[in-house]
Amino acid sequence: MNVRVSLALVPILAIGACATYTRPVDPSTQFIARAQTQSVDEIRVSAVVLSNEESEEVFAAPLAKKNMQPIWLEIENGDDQELAVNFIAIDSNYFAPAEAAELSRRFGERRSGEKLNYFYAQSLPFLIAPQSISSGYVFTNLDPGVKAFTVQLLGNHETFSFEFATTIPGFTADFTHTRPNYIYSESELTELDTDALRRYLEELPCCALGGDQETPGDPLNIVIISAGNPLVTTLVRRGWDLTEAIEFRTSWRTATSSLFGSRYRTSPVSPLYLFDRPQDAAFQKARQTVDERNHMRIWRAPVNYRGLPVWVGQISRDIGVKMSRKTFVTHRIDPLVDEARTYLALDLVESRHLSVFGMVSGVGVSTTDAPRQNFTLDDYYTDGLRVVLVLGETAVDFDDMEILEWEDMPPSSTYLESAE
Repeated sequence: MNVRVSLALVPILAIGACATYTRPVDPSTQFIARAQTQSVDEIRVSAVVLSNEESEEVFAAPLAKKNMQPIWLEIENGDDQELAVNFIAIDSNYFAPAEAAELSRRFGERRSGEKLNYFYAQSLPFLIAPQSISSGYVFTNLDPGVKAFTVQLLGNHETFSFEFATTIPGFTADFTHTRPNYIYSESELTELDTDALRRYLEELPCCALGGDQETPGDPLNIVIISAGNPLVTTLVRRGWDLTEAIEFRTSWRTATSSLFGSRYRTSPVSPLYLFDRPQDAAFQKARQTVDERNHMRIWRAPVNYRGLPVWVGQISRDIGVKMSRKTFVTHRIDPLVDEARTYLALDLVESRHLSVFGMVSGVGVSTTDAPRQNFTLDDYYTDGLRVVLVLGETAVDFDDMEILEWEDMPPSSTYLESAE
């Protein structure tokens, strides 16, 4: 390095080394206005997930850049027993206040007792005294789109649980950006019994339509039956992220994720069409880049089962990228599309909220000798079945799961046999 340049850097480094932490003075708490509140008996819990900007204002530290996301909680304990907050239920890898203070030090910032004391003072206490109200922050891992968490309070001989799911401020999911979430009128909805549900699912089209709304795309291989909030909460807690709207910013970030191997958990997916509209929601589980991910699209069907909404969708696993004459660049899917279908079923078994499981025909068999293609001309093979998954709001033991005895899954060798 040039001596003159080196000497010029000395004052800059000296200034950086002298940086100290200055605790915020009267930071804004306007975010409390969007708190979600739930109550059970004499216990009330309110919760807000802070945006990146709000957390930096409250703590005068770049928490989001260190993968931290504060949740503000207020707990009113109107009971006569002391309650303990189970921080593990909120985030099994939560950050302790001292850890959050240390990890969020800026370049050149000295360790500061002032900062440590401030972070401690802002954190939620572990014990909530009887007939009292306590509030504070829990430092969780950052989720970019939707945050789902459980506030669990432990009493003397009982446990109180509150389930929350909320969109992070500044995040625009694809369905909220392009259109309102599709809602049927009461007159458009049909309540189906078990036999009628099977017939309805068997008669659905094999596939969603591609971007031209004419060419068959990916097979409709999943059916999820659940109210909206339990569905989103269950998926998010299993690591699924909502996808963002397609716009210049998100398209550019998708391209850089693919080129440089950076992770982008909420990258957009292209629209497919069913019921004369693009997907109502899309979820994905990304690996280190957008080139590798499980992703699914779901549509609200105009039917209910046992009073619950029926969602029809497609799921596949991206395993790379390729050039396409239809979309220029697109993802290449795992041709054994049933593998992604199986992954989702097993994932929901692990969630302990899967109450009913079954398989139904309707897609049609596709083999290596006679493959079908999706909209971007990827070959795929399938046993021709759709998985049917009913989610319950309470935990379900595997032995208590109800099985719809409609279709048996054929052996994997089906893919290697000639189509009849």
